[in-house]
Amino acid sequence: MFKKSIIALVSFGIILVPNAASASSHAKTLKNLGMSEIMFAQMMIPHHEQAISMSETALKKSRNQGILKLSRQIKSMQSSEISQLTYWLKATNSSMTMDHDMKMSGMLTTKELASLKRLSGADFDRAFLQLMVKHHLGAIEMLDLISDSRNAEAKALSKAINSAQTKEINSMKLLLNKLK
Repeated sequence: MFKKSIIALVSFGIILVPNAASASSHAKTLKNLGMSEIMFAQMMIPHHEQAISMSETALKKSRNQGILKLSRQIKSMQSSEISQLTYWLKATNSSMTMDHDMKMSGMLTTKELASLKRLSGADFDRAFLQLMVKHHLGAIEMLDLISDSRNAEAKALSKAINSAQTKEINSMKLLLNKLK
């Protein structure tokens, strides 16, 4: 399982370390993980899980090819990032969840998710895009926790998430303009 996760991460360009396929060489890249990186992982995993859930809903409800492509991309990238963040927590013997309640930027409320699931057609597409833009902006804000990390892998992940989600926000805004 570990090798499959590492191979998937490398194929997406998330891990930028030599010999990443071996556990011992990858563990060396984790030596500078501190509390900020651990908190980031604990927060970003459920954040990404929500984006994946929203994308799965879009794959069932939308007929817009741009939204379908975007949803598949979000699922793929964020699943890989969850694997990487989960590894950080396991490798550092950290809890998979936060020990305290901390608001995560961009997270949708239960009410917003339920409302989204009730919509269809162009109303669904518009709401999905608006909510996912909000969600992505929240993720970018959360990157502040690791943007100055001393850990090379965390820094690389921060840059990768920022780049990918900024591009996706721009794509979503273009799709929104086409719906109007």
